[in-house]
Amino acid sequence: MKPEKFIGIMLITLLLSCEMNEQVEQKIGEVTFESNQAILNCSFDIDIYIDGEKIGSLNEPENPSAPNAIVQEKLQKKLIAGVHNYEAKIYSFDGESGKSVKGKFIVKENKQSEIFIDFKNYNSWQ
Repeated sequence: MKPEKFIGIMLITLLLSCEMNEQVEQKIGEVTFESNQAILNCSFDIDIYIDGEKIGSLNEPENPSAPNAIVQEKLQKKLIAGVHNYEAKIYSFDGESGKSVKGKFIVKENKQSEIFIDFKNYNSWQ
């Protein structure tokens, strides 16, 4: 084998191995969803969707009649930095779909975004 071919093959191998070892670091942030759903005094689930994918549910506090019943439930999720869409869908415990609220939020690298789902305005939801 000619030395030029050998050196060429070694350079290509070296370049490919360097590219394969490079890790693309994604910028990650966090979003927290909270609500004051206990003010409605009824049982239901709130399913949270980000960019069309369900990430979890916020549930009513176990004891709504307790002195601190308006303690807000939280749902946290790590996401890639950028602009995201969310939807909070309300379901009664018998599975009937109710109202929902939609919006957008921005996740910044190493920062936490907060979304508060305010049930004081529930009657204006669609």
